[in-house]
Amino acid sequence: MLEPAFRSRLLEAYQAMPRQLRAAAQWVLDNPREVALLTMREQARRAGVSQASMTRLAQRMGLDGYEDLRSLYAEMLRRGETEFSEKAGALVERRRQEGDGALAFDLIETLKRHLEALCRPTALEEVTKAAAVLAAAGRVHALGYRSSYTVAYHFAYVYGLAGGAVHLLDGPGGTGPDALREARRGDALLAVSVKPYTRAAVELVDYALTRGLDVVAITDSVVSPLVARARATIIVPTESPSFFHTMAPAFAVAEALAAILAATAGDRALAAVRAMERQFKSLSTHI
Repeated sequence: MLEPAFRSRLLEAYQAMPRQLRAAAQWVLDNPREVALLTMREQARRAGVSQASMTRLAQRMGLDGYEDLRSLYAEMLRRGETEFSEKAGALVERRRQEGDGALAFDLIETLKRHLEALCRPTALEEVTKAAAVLAAAGRVHALGYRSSYTVAYHFAYVYGLAGGAVHLLDGPGGTGPDALREARRGDALLAVSVKPYTRAAVELVDYALTRGLDVVAITDSVVSPLVARARATIIVPTESPSFFHTMAPAFAVAEALAAILAATAGDRALAAVRAMERQFKSLSTHI
């Protein structure tokens, strides 16, 4: 079980736990690095509970004991939660020792696991729910900053080719968000943001909510600041052996959403695609 999945289950179970187990669970949620690095005795002391409570927490979550819980978080540190500079150093050392082929294998094998996870029923339910919200919108506004920008752009481009009423919140001089002045209740905002979350993205989501827009989020964690603000959320994995998180699963989700919306539009989407093809031919757009 990957640590993000365990964290999600822990959050879901938290409210139903007895007081001592809630205290232990809060420690785990708030101190992921210390869970991996400190002894159970020291963690229990800092959490203000007995060692037995730490063990019972692990067992309540389906693990044999607290060492199994620590192992989950230790794996998190090894694979996905170090700083960019630390991960860049590890990447260079991996290449020096084992060559470019080993690096490529690690990256592609990780992406394979991520995409397989997106095929699970719970993940597909998230995608179909998000698509339903977007399909019901009068217009879809797409938002993303930094690495998330390309995902929002790709969604807007592909959905726009199929005749979708979509607007990418992008413009020179930081004027992209100005278009939200024209947004109205019944529109939707597709917001893409992963850790480290961009402050401007969260602020624009809050503004969109004041305008009555439904928010659909593509993000990476159940504790992402977008989750509580969104009507529908798709959680995508971003863990990567590289020094930088991967956006490939988010791209896959964006393409799936655009395809579902085009299929939902039916003849209208087909007419838009044919018109697009005629324009490309007239302008000799492609070789």
